[in-house]
Amino acid sequence: MEIRCPVCKETLHKNENTYRCIHGHSFDIAREGYVNLYLHKSETSGDNKEMIQARRNFLNRDHYRFLLDELNRHISEEDILVDLACGEGYYTSRFHSKDKTGIDLSKQGLRYASKSDKDTVYILSSIFDVPLYDGCADKVLTIFAPIAKEEIVRILKKDGRFLLVRPDEEHLFEMKEVLYEKPYRNDIEDIMIDGLVLEKQLKIHQKAILNKEELHDLFLMTPYSNTTSVSDKKKLNSCDGLSVTFAFIIDIYRKI
Repeated sequence: MEIRCPVCKETLHKNENTYRCIHGHSFDIAREGYVNLYLHKSETSGDNKEMIQARRNFLNRDHYRFLLDELNRHISEEDILVDLACGEGYYTSRFHSKDKTGIDLSKQGLRYASKSDKDTVYILSSIFDVPLYDGCADKVLTIFAPIAKEEIVRILKKDGRFLLVRPDEEHLFEMKEVLYEKPYRNDIEDIMIDGLVLEKQLKIHQKAILNKEELHDLFLMTPYSNTTSVSDKKKLNSCDGLSVTFAFIIDIYRKI
């Protein structure tokens, strides 16, 4: 897949450890293998090291393997695939497609991803300003991340598919029962995207018994870690194990 220069929008060509366009804009490939095309160098972005490490610990135990397997049922080897907000690359590296691009703003995440997965092109960039050409992708995925609607529609081919993964109502409810006096179920709303039609909605779930360490990693990789009080966090820290529900919605859209 051709990468577009973030400065002049011309094609970037790879030459050893650098990407360069015809106007001389050049971008070095990091030691681990990703290329930084984010122009706002001074801004701090993406998940921090602690969150990335927790997610790696948890996902590498394959608790979400059933989600990955379901996604791969809708992906073929021939697909040109773009994973928006790919993080540390757990899903991206395991997708069946031979032509894959992962985009994220977390340097720490992309270091892990590109170091271990040499079959995917990893780019540090905003998902709201994707350095790829119009109509380049057969499949675009966003897993537990903001939806860059305009960019998704722009880079998808006609009849291409967008796969959106989000939590269902019961996702992690047992953990919230431990954390909060008034646990709540996730609100589910229909998501409309101009230029796309919702073809199919899948709901999958599974339960697992997690030990203390797994609960800690799971908590750190969720938004709850930033919004939960210290006193409520202590409740989870005192929990030695818990049966937890994993429940996901997969929305599959087609570009019209």
